[in-house]
Amino acid sequence: MLPTLIGKTDPENYQRYLDQKNEKVLQLFTGAGLEIPAPEIFPSPPEFYRMRCEFALYKDEDEIRFAMYVPGSKPKERILLNEFRGAHQAINTGMAALQQALSGKHPLKPGLFETDFLCTQDCQLIISLDYHRKFDEAFVQELKKLRDTLRAGGLQVDLIARARRQKILCDKEEVLETYHLKDKVCRLYQVEGTFSQPNAACCTHMLNFARECAEGCKERDLLELYCGSGTFTTALADCFRQVLATEVARVPTRTALKNLALNGIANVKLCRLDAVETAQALSGVREFNRLTLNDINIRDYNFSTLLVDPPRCGIGDPDALSFDARFERIIYISCGPQSLCEDLKILTKTHRIERLAFFDQFPYTDHIESGVLLSRR
Repeated sequence: MLPTLIGKTDPENYQRYLDQKNEKVLQLFTGAGLEIPAPEIFPSPPEFYRMRCEFALYKDEDEIRFAMYVPGSKPKERILLNEFRGAHQAINTGMAALQQALSGKHPLKPGLFETDFLCTQDCQLIISLDYHRKFDEAFVQELKKLRDTLRAGGLQVDLIARARRQKILCDKEEVLETYHLKDKVCRLYQVEGTFSQPNAACCTHMLNFARECAEGCKERDLLELYCGSGTFTTALADCFRQVLATEVARVPTRTALKNLALNGIANVKLCRLDAVETAQALSGVREFNRLTLNDINIRDYNFSTLLVDPPRCGIGDPDALSFDARFERIIYISCGPQSLCEDLKILTKTHRIERLAFFDQFPYTDHIESGVLLSRR
């Protein structure tokens, strides 16, 4: 088995890493007795693929270094970095610029313990600095000076400083990403500190895959659970007559509404419901003021397709899986092969797997993301 790489890449052996993890997941599925089609494999660029990263910081009087830790090591094994070739070029440029700007006894160094980076394919960048200290006006002015220094060096950068119960924006906390799909362009605001797809190339493959799975559904409606900031919602809206999307977190919900407006999408209604509440609403078990306030009448929908993109633990709950099985088509986007396998054991009692895809979001690790199209038997 090839070792998981931390803080480095191995382009020469990239295909071996990808083959190894694909084979591992296939063995998991076939060992569970699942009947699966030949998987569609979507590789990642072997370097410069990550659009967001977070690093611990190591400081001395002269410089800062970025650090990652070996998972499970006790005591923690620290790996010091000046660059990370798994991250987009804009992040590497930002790392070098930050090191240079904060060299010596810089007033922004005390209390700084972590830095997070979020960028887009066209090199918009947000750097978030995390502190164990209180901010005062002098700190704010120094943060603005740092932003101006980084911009003078050619970076399209905004800064955020965070401490306990304090947050300073200098100037924005969001970037605007553009995904060029096979037959559509999607523009998406992504807010620092909330989930966004970490690998833009693989995200493009995932959105194209989902659109292909939605072919032939123009006269029917889509229900989307766990819609987040609306990445899949935005990509799939024109494939359906109407879309009802649900999410529970406030910031992603606001961002999703903003993304729908940005892309001129008018056939989507979004409501803050969890999966259980959505099932209750569709089954007529409960009525929700949130639906009424958002001008949503459940009886107006003729759902044919369900899109689920659950957390790594999967769906799991028997009642939720029973609800999912009511739909003719299920597009299941998974970030956990083991939980996906367990869910598929249940769903394949009523549905067959039409398509299976693997997306290498995290090269050089054993992690793989999956896409599954299921149709009712």
